[in-house]
Amino acid sequence: MNSSVNLNLLNSMPLCFYFSVLVISALMSKSLATSTTDDTTIGKCGFKSYLDIKKLKEERERILPLVDKRFTARTTGKNESYEYTVGICRSASDENTDAAVIQRTLNENNIPNSEFRVTGKLSETHMMLGTDWILLEYQGGEGYGSHCGKEARRSLIMITCDEEADDSSPMMFLEEENSKSDDCFYLFEIKHKTVCPVPAGGSGLSVGSILVIVFFSVLFVYIVVGFLYQRFVLRSKGIEQFPNYEFWKDFGNLQADGCDLVCRTKDRRRLEGFGGLGDDQLDPTEEIRDENLLPM
Repeated sequence: MNSSVNLNLLNSMPLCFYFSVLVISALMSKSLATSTTDDTTIGKCGFKSYLDIKKLKEERERILPLVDKRFTARTTGKNESYEYTVGICRSASDENTDAAVIQRTLNENNIPNSEFRVTGKLSETHMMLGTDWILLEYQGGEGYGSHCGKEARRSLIMITCDEEADDSSPMMFLEEENSKSDDCFYLFEIKHKTVCPVPAGGSGLSVGSILVIVFFSVLFVYIVVGFLYQRFVLRSKGIEQFPNYEFWKDFGNLQADGCDLVCRTKDRRRLEGFGGLGDDQLDPTEEIRDENLLPM
């Protein structure tokens, strides 16, 4: 007896209940994801020195497509050749999780040595954004030995717009500025299409379009799941296989009654005619009324 009652209750659940459950679940998952996100990090990049967290959140959206990617570049010098590995908010080496940029020396066969030098750390990341470029700065690398005031090395990664460039595009090493007494740096350039500005009108779906898609998706799931439940669990036949058939039948009748009450009006009363204007201009009811006026 209890099982049949539960089945009837489930069968009578309206569409609004399913939709409410879906919306509440989405809001809860979004709130949980927001609460577990550190506003001062992007990937493994640490932005502890940022005071304007709102601005950092806006910058986060621009660089997210490049997070967790690695790029390499090689340069040949007069005395030594090097290979550089740059991680975009990820470690450039599996041996050092905080190394954002590493430098390896190439041997005579152009094979990089196992040892490397850290020229920038993930924990000390700074970022600037332009219309079609992103500038990442990794500070806190290994100190210089004798020049540049023995300061810590730092690397600048300029990511510029190129509609044809993707993850397979090579990174270029531009220069190492180490001829100054301070503020020395390594400069790299990466071309990528993800930093290109979005054309006007191509920012994605509007809120209304998203709501329409969600509505029809929920409606489709409701009809399909309800149909399967009615057919294989409740063994319904014919039109009764439609989910919540009795509810929607009553709902349609109520809507029809409401439309009839609000939108339709009765015929206007016709003006009564005057006697003597002709029988063809009088209604039958008026003829009966005239007979009452005749003398007895």
